[in-house]
Amino acid sequence: MTEPETPRPLADATTVLTGTGNTTVAATVCDTPALAVRAELGPGSVLRDRFELTRRLGAGGMGVVFGAVDRLKREAGDPRHHVAIKLLNRELRGHSVAFTALQREASKAQALAHPNIATVYDFDQADGWTYLVMEMLLGRPLNEVLFEARDAGLGLKPALQIVKGIAEGLAYAHRRGVVHCDLKPANIFFTEDGIPKILDFGIARTLPSSSAAAQDDFDPGKLGAYTPSYATEDMMSGGDPDASDDLYALGIIAYELLSGRHPFNRENARRAREQGLVPARIRGLPPHQWRVLERCLAFDRKPRPRDASEFLKRFFRSAALRNLAIAAGVSVVLVAGGMGYVNYRQAGPDVAFQDLPAETRQRVRQLLDDGAGEWAFFEREGAEFAAWSSLELYAEAYALHPRNREAAAGLDRAADALLRLSSDDAGRQAQLADALARKSEYLRRYAPVAERLSGSGP
Repeated sequence: MTEPETPRPLADATTVLTGTGNTTVAATVCDTPALAVRAELGPGSVLRDRFELTRRLGAGGMGVVFGAVDRLKREAGDPRHHVAIKLLNRELRGHSVAFTALQREASKAQALAHPNIATVYDFDQADGWTYLVMEMLLGRPLNEVLFEARDAGLGLKPALQIVKGIAEGLAYAHRRGVVHCDLKPANIFFTEDGIPKILDFGIARTLPSSSAAAQDDFDPGKLGAYTPSYATEDMMSGGDPDASDDLYALGIIAYELLSGRHPFNRENARRAREQGLVPARIRGLPPHQWRVLERCLAFDRKPRPRDASEFLKRFFRSAALRNLAIAAGVSVVLVAGGMGYVNYRQAGPDVAFQDLPAETRQRVRQLLDDGAGEWAFFEREGAEFAAWSSLELYAEAYALHPRNREAAAGLDRAADALLRLSSDDAGRQAQLADALARKSEYLRRYAPVAERLSGSGP
């Protein structure tokens, strides 16, 4: 399965839709190459003497989708009696892989009850038809929204609201050991209420470490179903599923929402790496959020957040928490100054902060504030990556303003924490000290680091 170079609406759509005006009704349809659909059912037909088909919504490679009325719910007075019915094509009725994919879409979606994941109610067979019963969604697929916002993006606030909703749905799936494996704008529906809903878990896979993995021996690779411009190299090579693969796709979607452009010009990961493509920084995105997004877009798994829960912690943080951290950082510097004022002045920078060029001053201040924010996140969550991020920010500030006291204090604090977190093995301590020393010349001279480099440390 491939997608066209130009991201036109529904071009790679898993959701095939019809509607009036700006309102569309959604139900997922697998996006393998389309087969002819000789549907004998149509508006007015009834399945299992319960589901009355009202209108055809769309068709795809594996199925045709109808809007329907659930007569049982209507008779019970349930206002949610409008549903979507996805029928497996008759041509695929005897195709075991297609049947299994549809059944898996149902079973996985049913196990993932979350506001940001489309609901699947049932999987059944009747009158020779295999079908899913799904919730009816009003709104538009995200790829249509992105097409309208091409080259501009949606703006920071609305874009981040959508990213947060998608990430929360993914986090719920990841906590249950499920990786989507084909996350893309066409598999996300944006409802009239402004809620993003993740669709189509037909090729979702369980993580090898998940307790569900032993029960899931279906090979989605038989469908060839992934979308190259949102897939990692590991996915393209048929590797084991990993939650960070979904984070790569989420990073691309976030980049598109914020900028209106694909970060790698819609090239797949392998070609993007070969061509040395690097995403342009998004103007207006706070530095700490850009760093997280940049790591999501890494071609290798290691730099990416390990799952969507970690992404949410790293990307979305309380402004109040950051401000508190900044105040705490300033207090540390002031206390240090009060304890040894003479030494403090002697260790100060050669050029006073206020004498730096305005642009450098602004950059140093931003780095110091961001470093304090990362440190506060580390203290609250105990996340080692935040201590490293804090250290890198302070190191950059120190490089721009040598002997800056606030940067030096931040470097000391972060280095101490990372050394405490490391194992007691002397070899590992020396490796860590070397990594710290390479981050900043200041740390190479910092006593706890220098001692471990020389082998005389604890």
